[in-house]
Amino acid sequence: MLISLLLFALGLVIVSFSASKMVDGASSLAKRMNIPDIVIGLTIVALGTSAPEMVISILSAIDGKGDLAVGNIVGSNIANILVILGISATIYPLTLQSNTIWKEIPLSLLAAIMVFVMAGDVLIDGGTQNQLQRSDGIVLLGFFVIYLFYTFSIAKKNKNSNEGQYKNYPVWLSNLMIVAGIIGLTLGGKIMVDNAVAIAKTLGISDSVIALTLVAVGTSIPELATSIAAALKRNADIAIGNIIGSNIFNVFLILGVSATISPLYPTGLTTVDFGVCIGASLLLFISCFVLRPMTIYRVEGWTMLLLYVGYAAWLIGKA
Repeated sequence: MLISLLLFALGLVIVSFSASKMVDGASSLAKRMNIPDIVIGLTIVALGTSAPEMVISILSAIDGKGDLAVGNIVGSNIANILVILGISATIYPLTLQSNTIWKEIPLSLLAAIMVFVMAGDVLIDGGTQNQLQRSDGIVLLGFFVIYLFYTFSIAKKNKNSNEGQYKNYPVWLSNLMIVAGIIGLTLGGKIMVDNAVAIAKTLGISDSVIALTLVAVGTSIPELATSIAAALKRNADIAIGNIIGSNIFNVFLILGVSATISPLYPTGLTTVDFGVCIGASLLLFISCFVLRPMTIYRVEGWTMLLLYVGYAAWLIGKA
């Protein structure tokens, strides 16, 4: 058990470090190709913070572990809002832009609802098991393309934002960092998946519980670091945008790619798990628009954290 936990932590460190170096190398290469900073931020950097979830879900899909693949995404999206935004809001109240409230948060909510509808075959269709087919994955990827068009339309209106954030490396070093990053992500992700399964077997619980808790929180560490740093600098746009963008990437891109590679059967996930994912996005929208317009205050942050503790306790109790 202890060895599995240590190896899981090692895999997480490898994944996080590899994602960071891959982003640095790709960003430097993109700058040399005169790609605008805002485009780099919306694509390469955004994908980099979601790289741990992507690696875990894709490797799990290839190995036929649907509970890990889907549970990782659902659990990460729950943790992103209730834990990471909760912590960020307790550090400093977060004020949102109108675009975030009216477009990005509803899109994040739509993503959560679509996962429930597509994977809820037992409840909705009366099927024998929940599943995400390749056709579902293709639909999710279609929504991701639409989201990209939206983000690039925003980029055109903010061409001068994020200037000077990316380091310049020699071309050979940039390419080496990208290749090494991909290798590290694959290796670290494999270590995490294998040991997450080993931990679940040792504790006598399902892969879905491990995916919804340990794996989900672990793969959300890049988002946690980014959002806390932004909150300390009182930069609410980055703190919130990082989380909302990650949740949209997680569902439309990562789950879309995973389901397209191989049909997923998240038999261990329940309606409650999908409901909490939807409820977290809905709570974010309500707290920003209805309760105290445009701002997430400390009281909402503490409420989010307490709700996650309650959900985690329910999962452990059920296990």
